[in-house]
Amino acid sequence: MRNAGWRWRAKADLGAVVVFAILWTGCGGGGGGGGGGAADTPTPRPTATNAPPTFTWTPRTPGDPPTPVPTETPIPTATEVVQPPTATFSPEPTDSVPPEPTETPTPTPLIGPVVTGFGTADSSGTFNQPIGTDQQGRSIFSRVGGDEFIIYVEGRPGVSRLPVATNLLSTQVNNPVGQPDLQVVSNNAFGNGSPAVCDRSFPNVGGVPAVEPPDFSFVQSVSNALNDISCRFRVYSEADFACTQDSSGAFVFANGGSTVQFCMLVNDALTLPTGDTVLTVRLRDTAGRAGPTAQIVVRVRGQ
Repeated sequence: MRNAGWRWRAKADLGAVVVFAILWTGCGGGGGGGGGGAADTPTPRPTATNAPPTFTWTPRTPGDPPTPVPTETPIPTATEVVQPPTATFSPEPTDSVPPEPTETPTPTPLIGPVVTGFGTADSSGTFNQPIGTDQQGRSIFSRVGGDEFIIYVEGRPGVSRLPVATNLLSTQVNNPVGQPDLQVVSNNAFGNGSPAVCDRSFPNVGGVPAVEPPDFSFVQSVSNALNDISCRFRVYSEADFACTQDSSGAFVFANGGSTVQFCMLVNDALTLPTGDTVLTVRLRDTAGRAGPTAQIVVRVRGQ
């Protein structure tokens, strides 16, 4: 009975003290029924039991700091990155400002030959004296009839100090770069103003078209007109063999400082119209650089 009590105690799920008291009471009642002669029951010794853990509660008093409550660590969640909208700035209206004027390109300096003589002479070569000047200061040469006289041009080296070039025909088909070194243009056509270049031979002798205003640019029509009239001149490189003469009949250049002379006979195929014709001329040096222009007025009077 005692052993059974111990087994019961071992199986108890209650606390060790309560189980032991119940078992001991049961055992004592059995012993009394046996009489006084029964032997003393040995005092049972408490054995170690696997008691459930106990919890101790400590009462709190006012003023104690609160027991920190563990907080859950938030689990980071994926955050969608939203790009901020791109700000668009509209320019504020401003007062309209007129555009700045553009600079005019500086023309190429004319450092080529200088025109030292430009005028007319009789068909014999005797110089004609100008009858005056116009409002632009250009010398006026008067002629009776529009043909049978000479137009002469003289020159010398300019700033470039290179000799005056003497190529009188440099025409190229469909290439306006080909221009002569003697460059003469007229505001009126010579003769019938034929567009053919250098048509000076019989039976198809033609005139020279006008170029107005004066122009020496690399345009095919301009280059053709320059070649057309230039090819009708002749070159005189020495004063003793000039195409012109003074009043005593001596062959001379119009200007003693000239180094070359160009002369053209205005015949019936090149007749100028009645009235004023403005001729403009410039020369080029052996490097192809042009010099400043010069002008005269040929005033044709009726016969």
